[in-house]
Amino acid sequence: MNNKYRIPLGIIIVLALSSLGYWGYIRYAAPIQETPSPQVVDTEKSTIPTIISAEGKVVPFQYAHLSFRVPGFVEQTYVKKGNRVKKGTLLAHLENQEQLEAAVAAANLEYVSAKQALLELYDKHDLALAQAQQTVAESRSSLDEAQRTLDNLNATASESDLEAARAGVALAEKILKEAQDLYNQYSHKPENNAKRAAARLALAAAQKQYDFIVRQLNYLEGTPNDITIERAEANLALAHAQLDDAEKTYKTLQNGPDPDDVELAKARLDNADAALKAAHAALDDLELRAPFSGVIISFDVKEGESVSPGIPLVLLADLSTWQVETTDLAESDVASLREGMKATVTLDAFPDKSFEGVITEISLLGEDRRGSVTYTVSLTFDPDDVPVRWGMTAFVDITLP
Repeated sequence: MNNKYRIPLGIIIVLALSSLGYWGYIRYAAPIQETPSPQVVDTEKSTIPTIISAEGKVVPFQYAHLSFRVPGFVEQTYVKKGNRVKKGTLLAHLENQEQLEAAVAAANLEYVSAKQALLELYDKHDLALAQAQQTVAESRSSLDEAQRTLDNLNATASESDLEAARAGVALAEKILKEAQDLYNQYSHKPENNAKRAAARLALAAAQKQYDFIVRQLNYLEGTPNDITIERAEANLALAHAQLDDAEKTYKTLQNGPDPDDVELAKARLDNADAALKAAHAALDDLELRAPFSGVIISFDVKEGESVSPGIPLVLLADLSTWQVETTDLAESDVASLREGMKATVTLDAFPDKSFEGVITEISLLGEDRRGSVTYTVSLTFDPDDVPVRWGMTAFVDITLP
C-alpha cells in the first residue's frame, strides 16, 4: 500500500531543475523596471477660485416698526401710507397733550427759578466778599486813627516846643495890642468910615491869631486827664476787635458761599431738572415721530382709536439704499467670510442684471433651519435705475481671496 502514492525520482529531479532555472532568470536575467517619477503640478496655474453662493431677500438698508410707548387714544394723525417724511416728523399723537404741555411749562419755570437761586447765591457771596474787603480796609484806618490819638495824648512836649509856643504868644499879644491901639484912634469915627472899618478888621484878625496860638500853648503845657486817656485806650481796643472780626469774616467768605446753602440750592436744581426731563418724556410719549427720513410703508393708526404700548402700528423704511439679507448661508461657509468682501448680486426678477455688493454685516447668532445652522449676512448694493422691490429674491456669489 505504501508504493501506491510514491512519486518517481525522475519527476522530482525535473521539477527541482525547473524551479532553479526560473529563480535564476528572475535574479540575473530579467530586466529591471524603473519606478515612475511623480509629476509636479503648478498649483498657481491650476487653482480654481472658491465661490460661496447663497440665496437671500432684498430689504431696505434701514427700516423700523414704530409703536407708542404708552397706552391712550389717538387724537390726531398727520401722515398716511406712501408719504415721504423727514427725520423728526410728527406722525400722530395721543390725547392729554395740553395737560402735559402745561406740566412741562410749570417744570421749566421751577427749573429756571432754581437755577437763578443758585446763581444769586454766588452773586450775593461776591457782593458780601467785596463789602468785607472794604470793611477790613476801613477797620485798619480806624485802628490807625485810634492809635495816633492815644499816642498824642501820651506824648510830652519838649522844652523847645514850649519856648517856641510862648514866643509865639508874646508876639501875637504885641500885634493884638497894636491893632487895639489903632482901632482906638478911629473908634469915634462913624461906622461907615473906611479907616475905622479897616482898623476893626485888623483887630479881629489879630485877636483870632492870638487865640489860636494861646490854645496851642495850653495844649503843649496841659496834661490829659485819666478819663480822656482811658477813653482813647478803649477806642483803640474796640478798633482792634473790629479789625479782627472784619478779617475773620473776609477770610471765611474767601472759601466761597456757605456749603450747606450751596448743597440745598444744587439739590433743588437737580430735582427741578429731573422733574423737567420727566415732564418732557411724558409729553414725548404721547407723540409718534419718524426716527429717520423715509417712506411710510404701512400706517395702521386711526384717530379716536385706542392703542397699546409696544404694538407696531407704522412701518417706516428708507428706500434710498438697498441690501440683501441671506437666508441659507451655512455655518461652514460663513466662517470664511469677512466684512468688506465683495460679491456679485443678481435678482430673480431681473436675471440679465448683476450688481456689485459689499458685505456690511455678519450675524453673530445662527438660526436653526430644517436642522442646519445658518447665518444671515447683509450686503449692500446699488440697483441704479433698476426698480427693485422689498422682498425680491436675490442670489449672491462671494469669491474668496
